[in-house]
Amino acid sequence: MKDASFLPEDYLAKLAERRTNVISLTLFVVVMAAVFGAFLVTNRQASQIREAQGAINQQYKDAALKIDELNELESQRDRMLHKAELATALVERVPRSILLAELINRMPTRLSLQEFEIKSTPVKPAPAKATERTQSLKDKNAPERIATREEAQETRTVEAPKYVTDIIMVGIAPTDLEVSRYITELNAYKLLRDVTLKYSVQITINEQVLREFRIEMRLALDADIRKVDPLMVPRTMRDPMTPGRQFTLPEGEGAAEGQNEGGQ
Repeated sequence: MKDASFLPEDYLAKLAERRTNVISLTLFVVVMAAVFGAFLVTNRQASQIREAQGAINQQYKDAALKIDELNELESQRDRMLHKAELATALVERVPRSILLAELINRMPTRLSLQEFEIKSTPVKPAPAKATERTQSLKDKNAPERIATREEAQETRTVEAPKYVTDIIMVGIAPTDLEVSRYITELNAYKLLRDVTLKYSVQITINEQVLREFRIEMRLALDADIRKVDPLMVPRTMRDPMTPGRQFTLPEGEGAAEGQNEGGQ
């Protein structure tokens, strides 16, 4: 038998509806509290992320400033090095007098020079590539960048002058042995390049058979007399460029073989 209730059915229905409303409202409050809590947590995390992003952006800005300062310092260094290179180009790194002395000190004792010539020819720089400038002209939205590159191009056109120095020597020697010894000494000298014997022919001077030779060589582009220790050779003979030099044989080989024209 079903339980009987003395309460009206309308009252019971309202009571059940009220209970349902209370449960629904409670669940709604719980859900909204959870949503609000999740919102607060998410908002806090977003704030932390924004703060971290701001700190990272500030670090990037500081790093960019440091990079700009470093690039400026490098540009200043390059300009200073370029100016130093231009100033160095105005100073003769291998004085002609010292070069002549070095060549004479390496001569065998029985070898004489009749002609000595030094020719310096400027080296033409390679033409600059126009690819970068052409690409800049195509970019119509970057006039400032075009001007900057043109200024940089004008700056790069000022280059230190470079010269190719050729040396020509014509002399006489008793035999080809002295000429060969001299060429060996010249090849061993660090400042010289492309030492070449152009000819060696037999000539007769005052009924004395001698060898006339011609040697051509080139001074190294990076030649600097300060990087080479000079060769000190004591000599008692006269300047080999002047006429009248005697060919004196070493001791034990006899007296002097002869004299050139105008000799003593």
